[in-house]
Amino acid sequence: MDLNKRHHLPLPSLMTVLITLAIGLGVGYLGPFGSFQMPLGQRLLYWVILIGVGHAIFSLTERFCQNWLANKNLNVYLKLVITSVIGAVFLSFFVDWTSQLFFDSSLRFPQSLQFYYPKVLILSLILNVFGHLLEQARNAKTATTTNPPKDNRFIQRLPHQLGTELICFSMEDHYLKVYTERGDHMMLLRMKDALVELEHYPGIQVHRSWWVALDAIKQVKKQTRKATLILHNDMEVPVSQKYLPQLKQHGLLS
Repeated sequence: MDLNKRHHLPLPSLMTVLITLAIGLGVGYLGPFGSFQMPLGQRLLYWVILIGVGHAIFSLTERFCQNWLANKNLNVYLKLVITSVIGAVFLSFFVDWTSQLFFDSSLRFPQSLQFYYPKVLILSLILNVFGHLLEQARNAKTATTTNPPKDNRFIQRLPHQLGTELICFSMEDHYLKVYTERGDHMMLLRMKDALVELEHYPGIQVHRSWWVALDAIKQVKKQTRKATLILHNDMEVPVSQKYLPQLKQHGLLS
């Protein structure tokens, strides 16, 4: 969904919608926080709405925080806490409004915010951390199934302590500065030779002097005639106009 030429908001997948619906129905059936006294149908509707809107609110909040914190060297769990703290404010107001419709709540601002915010914050922290751990597990599984064998010539050139999971590399004179999940290393190798050795590795050249692994790309910022990649280690990599079609080919750019 393109709201304008600078922002791209992807719609949730069918799987995400189904999982969100299942969670809402499951929580609604259990009826926590005193909602069990409601009729079953009304209770299910209440929790499906809360879980669905809560997911949308935190998705938008996470996107905002990713852009805001992209250049800040912060621990990933600290970023999750910041996202939860901000998102819980907006969700607390929605919970208050929804509860007044379903429960005829007598709480008024700011008492309502004081009542709902701690509960929403704790729940959002749990869900955000759990979601992050699931994403890490999924990425690890993907890496084991899509990454090339460890006998890849380029991988063998790296010091053992840097592992085999590439993030990116840049050309600096006759050297390549290679970044992996465990650190970085200066390698004496020509760019064109590196591209040959990584021909079957899931990655692409995005600039005359830059190459990135596809699973390391967290976000694409489109600009006039070029783009910038935000990697999951918070590095920013330029994409020149010549290589924009490659991003489109891999579904990274509309």
